[in-house]
Formats: sequence, structure tokens, C-alpha cells
Amino acid sequence: MRIGFLVGGQLGNLKETVEWASANGFKALEINARPGSPLIDPEKILKRGAGEVKEILKGKDVIISCLTWCPNNMDPNLKVRRRNNEHVKKMIEAAVELNVPVVSTWIGRVPGSLDKNMEVYAEVWPSIVEHAEKHDVKIAIENCMGNIAHSPYIWERMFKIIPSKNLGLNFDPSHLVFQFIDYLEAVRRFGSRIYHTHCKDTEVLWWRLSWVGYTGEGWWRFRIPGLGDIDWKRFISALQDQGYDYVLSIEHEDPVYHGVEGFREGLIIGLRHLSQFLP
Repeated sequence: MRIGFLVGGQLGNLKETVEWASANGFKALEINARPGSPLIDPEKILKRGAGEVKEILKGKDVIISCLTWCPNNMDPNLKVRRRNNEHVKKMIEAAVELNVPVVSTWIGRVPGSLDKNMEVYAEVWPSIVEHAEKHDVKIAIENCMGNIAHSPYIWERMFKIIPSKNLGLNFDPSHLVFQFIDYLEAVRRFGSRIYHTHCKDTEVLWWRLSWVGYTGEGWWRFRIPGLGDIDWKRFISALQDQGYDYVLSIEHEDPVYHGVEGFREGLIIGLRHLSQFLP
């Protein structure tokens, strides 16, 4: 396994980001490839090629593990939905040029019931997955509450509707903790569908939860790996048991370590904590 991190421009341009990552012991970068990204813009890659990016990576023990952008791919506004879907398809094509095997995004959501969302999913997603199949790229859906793919019982429905092995997960245990879902059991059941991982911790503030209840606010927060409630030793072991041997990508959303310096400091703390559990 390699330890990397998700970045969207906090550390400067791509060259500066790669140099900082390499100098500090990181082995992978998950790049936010949103439209107009200052690091990797898929549209520019498709027009100009990947030569400049490959030159920046040359001689550095750092790979690009994943291109990531998480819009609402089922946006009720059909114009916005088409625009989002088309950019995800461009990400898939750019990934081929860059020799990156995985792109990550959200399923999205529409107002209404889960059944309604599954109907829209069945309409929208087959063409995106077929595009990934055509280009031999895996799509890894982040299990964030911002989209419908936030719990294992929904993943079961997703994969039954679209059984393609090109559709899987960018597995983030932090989003399961505050839902009181067993993230280790989720790894065991869906290990073959985990194509990338986000290493973000969750700290449950039990004193606050006991006062406001689970429908209240402020009783949990995201943390750097090692500063929350996730057992990273057991999590990494569960991944290994399922044959996962790719990237552990730190997603820094810790409110304690803020600003550019806090971003750097938090990443290094996460690297130190996760490294002790790797061979």
C-alpha cells in the first residue's frame, strides 16, 4: 500500500505539490480534477496531452492515484446534470492519458425517496459506467452523505442495478462512524468493490451527543487519522484481508488544523499514524 492525500491546490501548482509530497514521504496524490482545476484540468489534458504532468512526476516516487470531482451527477436541473456527467466522462478519458486507473465522484441525488433516487440512478448512470468500461477505468464512488451512496444497504441496490465491476467505492470509514455503521464489516462485505480509500477520521463528542441527541448538531467532527475513533490498525488489516493493495489517501477536513500550514501539519500527522500499520 501507498499513503497519499487528496489535494485541490492548497499546496500550490502541481509541480510544487509533487515536490512537497515527495520531500515529506508521501507516495501518491489524489487530485481534485474539477473543471478548471489548477492541478489537473481534464479538458486541458485532452487538448494538450499528458506530457507536462508526466514530466513533473518523472524521477519522483509519487503517483497520481485517482482523479476526483464530486458534483451532483443526478442534479434535478437537467442542464447542470448533463454538464456534470460530461465532465466525469472527460475525467475518465484524461485518466487514460495519465495512466491513472481510478476516477472518483458522487452518485448524486434528487429530492424524494430512496426508491425515486434509485429510478433516476438507473437512468443516469449506465452511460457513465459504459464509458468507464470502454476506457478500462474504474469509477470509485465516495460514500459521503452528500449523495445517496452513503450506506452499505444502498450500495447493495446500486450494484444490483448496475453490476459492472467498473463501478465501485472510494471507501471512507469516517462517514460510517457517525451513522453508527460497522465500517469493518462493510469492508469485509464490499472488499472486492473498494478501488480507492479515503483516510479521514471521525471523533464522536459523547458529552455533546448525550445532551443534544443524534438529531442534534455538533456531536461529531472529522479529524486527521489517529485523532478520532477509527481503529486504523484493524481497518488496514481488514483491507489487506480483502486483497486491497492500493492507496490510503488522507482527506484532510480536520477543523483543528486549518490554513495552509495546518493542512501540511495535519497531513504529516496522518502519515505518521498510518505508516506504523504498513509492512
